[in-house]
Amino acid sequence: MQKAKTRVAVVGVGTVGSGVVETLLQRGELLRRRGGVAVELAAVVDRDREKAVAAGAPENLIFDDFNAVVARPDIDIVVELVGGTGVAEKIIASALDNGKAVVTANKALLAEKGLKLFAAAREHHAPLAFEAAVGGGIPCIQAIRDGLISNNFSSCIGILNGTCNYILTEMITKGQDYDGALKQAQALGFAEANPRTDVEGFDTGHKLAILSALGFETWIDFDRLPITGIAGISATDIACTKEMGYVIKLLAVSKVMDGKLFLSVHPGLLNEWHVLAGVHGSLNAISLFGDLVQEAVFIGRGAGKNPTASAVVADIISTAKILGAGLDNLSWLPPEKPHFALGALADYTTRYYLRFTVADHVGVLAQIAASLSEHRVGIASVVQHERNDERDSAMIIAITDIAREGDVQNALTEIDRQEFSRAKTSLFRIEG
Repeated sequence: MQKAKTRVAVVGVGTVGSGVVETLLQRGELLRRRGGVAVELAAVVDRDREKAVAAGAPENLIFDDFNAVVARPDIDIVVELVGGTGVAEKIIASALDNGKAVVTANKALLAEKGLKLFAAAREHHAPLAFEAAVGGGIPCIQAIRDGLISNNFSSCIGILNGTCNYILTEMITKGQDYDGALKQAQALGFAEANPRTDVEGFDTGHKLAILSALGFETWIDFDRLPITGIAGISATDIACTKEMGYVIKLLAVSKVMDGKLFLSVHPGLLNEWHVLAGVHGSLNAISLFGDLVQEAVFIGRGAGKNPTASAVVADIISTAKILGAGLDNLSWLPPEKPHFALGALADYTTRYYLRFTVADHVGVLAQIAASLSEHRVGIASVVQHERNDERDSAMIIAITDIAREGDVQNALTEIDRQEFSRAKTSLFRIEG
């Protein structure tokens, strides 16, 4: 029999938490009508009481100690929105130990310590939902878990960080350099004062680890995930890749090749006609390839108060349905053993963009082509820009045929050591 009401405690009233509190208080009838369940905000926990008051929480529902709240027998769902991997882990662990269902948006905690938390959820038969951990308001977790459940996935390519996408969009469309675009992102609130987690790719990596666990049934040791951020992208490469018909994006990539799963976070190139190439500003996007559905693309706001609150509240409703039906199961659990072995990045195969800065001498292009050929790397197209008189140098841009990453890297190591080389070769994988 369906419970009369499912009682919810929200822990953490920051940007997202305030959106969740407001939505539960203002849209209860809408949620009941569409979801078929009644949820009630029973407690709001934050050390800063004024945040809870500002979100509209009634005085009698505001508390400053999560321990007492999560142990209360009248609380059914604990919503953790504190963030980070410290106290947030204690909140979730305590809630699960008390048999409470948990909803969280905490991608870092799930990616780095999720196996422990999911084991506790399994032990206590308590749902642990996390739609808002990836893609903000995009319902990609539900899509993979439920809507596309019959598909075997071959690839997932995502633009999963709005800060990086905004910076790169400004560099591409307005010709700004990286530092200028970052400062503008910070001024507009799209980047933190300390943007390291975003621009160095760790935020994207957390999300990729979660998506890969879901889509490919393979839990990823986060420390093994190859991650490269966007700080090294130059205005020169922005201009040159654009000239060649490509767009640079910070990409999260999972691909199955030869029975192994390859994962990487890196600045990569998309052909300008690719659907993800047109995802600009702070938008997020995910492209999934399944054997039945072919390509499914999801685009939307990847962060922010209301988009993320939308995903959190969706999890609250779906979890309330599970609890109300008395089901002794979870919406998702990590696989007990990995479905795929992880492939070494050296064995990854794709096409590559290579930009060489070399002495403007006769025969240099031939030497570069010979070195690439010796390492089994073919050239599909090549462009040479006019010489720079100040440095007596030239810029050669090559697009390779499909090649093995290790072979490309070995060839570049050899080329960059030659006397004609004037700078380290710039490399981008071409995806999609």
